[in-house]
Amino acid sequence: MSQDKKHNAFFGVGLQQPFKINPSTGKTGMVSGVDNIEQSIRAILSTKPGERLYHKDFGVDLSALIFEPQSNATLKSVEEKIISGLMQFQTMIIVDSVNFELNATEGLINVDVSFTIRTTNTRGNYVYPYYIKEANQY
Repeated sequence: MSQDKKHNAFFGVGLQQPFKINPSTGKTGMVSGVDNIEQSIRAILSTKPGERLYHKDFGVDLSALIFEPQSNATLKSVEEKIISGLMQFQTMIIVDSVNFELNATEGLINVDVSFTIRTTNTRGNYVYPYYIKEANQY
């Protein structure tokens, strides 16, 4: 078995997001490995439950970061939602920690997810930018 096939057997292969077609080959863009895991984490954190037509429970509701006061209790509640959602929808990883970095001037909360890939025991992290202000606000 080639090295690429072994690698893909561990991590799987998924469609590249945003969806792209390679103009020279006419094939859809694909991702594998850690890129596939990170793309999956982004999809889970970007989707509110109820948004997917045939998978109504998919996603994590991060709206408490906008509408609730930025207290330790709120952040702990959101952290638990993130860990629960990732455990349910991304079973290839173990979530080690979730940390938040607030940047009030930019209206941004960076959600830092540290994880371990189950099959390889490799550690990684993904920083998800969650905007609490719209881009057109001054």
